[in-house]
Amino acid sequence: MSKKVLVVGAGAWGTAIANVLSKNNNEVYLWTRDTYLSERINLNNINQKYYKNYKLFKNLKSISGNFNAKDYYYIFYVLPAKAFEKFCEDYLEHQKINNLVICSKGVSNNGEFISNLITKKLNFKNYHFLSGPSFADEVLYGKPTALSLSSQKVNKNIGNLFKDTNIRIYYSEGLRTLEFLGIIKNIYAIGAGIIDAESLGQNARSAYITRCVVEVKSIVKHLNLDENMIYSLGGIGDLILTCSSKKSRNYNFGFSFAKKNKNKIIPRSKTIEGLNSCLTLKKNKKIIISKLPIINSIINIINGSPPKKEIKILLNRSFKSE
Repeated sequence: MSKKVLVVGAGAWGTAIANVLSKNNNEVYLWTRDTYLSERINLNNINQKYYKNYKLFKNLKSISGNFNAKDYYYIFYVLPAKAFEKFCEDYLEHQKINNLVICSKGVSNNGEFISNLITKKLNFKNYHFLSGPSFADEVLYGKPTALSLSSQKVNKNIGNLFKDTNIRIYYSEGLRTLEFLGIIKNIYAIGAGIIDAESLGQNARSAYITRCVVEVKSIVKHLNLDENMIYSLGGIGDLILTCSSKKSRNYNFGFSFAKKNKNKIIPRSKTIEGLNSCLTLKKNKKIIISKLPIINSIINIINGSPPKKEIKILLNRSFKSE
């Protein structure tokens, strides 16, 4: 028997996930705040705002406004991470939730992890994080994609939703680690964009990504998270993709920011999770930014420090073993 699925967020990634999930005739609903957009999706099977030339599966339906959470066996949250707390207050608090799947990669406006907000605010049976190297358009157009899925309570049944689709699922138990890796990689992607904007070369970018992995390992260890997950799809897989492709919003933001080309900087109306994390991560008392030289320099650049100055500081540090 098909189980109802709700995908919250009709942006590029939400639409792609919803369409994939509806391939197997699952009863999938795509939620959007925009009532008009919802009506047009139901009428034409097209998300005019993001994929105006692509026909979605006919069995994919859209809804808007309030909904009954217990009607859905799986709820995929695909709105920006910074909107999660407000969305919970408006739509999910005081409801019973079966399975909540978080597909966003970032922190709340006060620097708190989404997993903390879930356990504080919501009544749920289980929750999960879905992460990995994935551009929305490639997922929608059927390109092969592999993702990490981690759960509070391991439940491989969720993988059945993706069987016979272009998405391959790998399971893990490191839910908090997967969440953190998704947050941190977006900040490093901004740094990669800055490196290319400064025309530092391929050598520099390769060295940069390598040292990012080392820095990630140090903070993962400090937070008592699972170091092995650094080498997962949601870890190094996602880091390499977002630091190496101009399709990455975070990379593009870093590139445009360093070039000071305000005409090409991504509009604030579009989600740049790495920027929000740069601006709010210091509020998280568990993370000591001063001990993370790469992230510290990226944050300094966002706050006005010249890129050349921060790059010089990083290069002039004492040599060390690896």
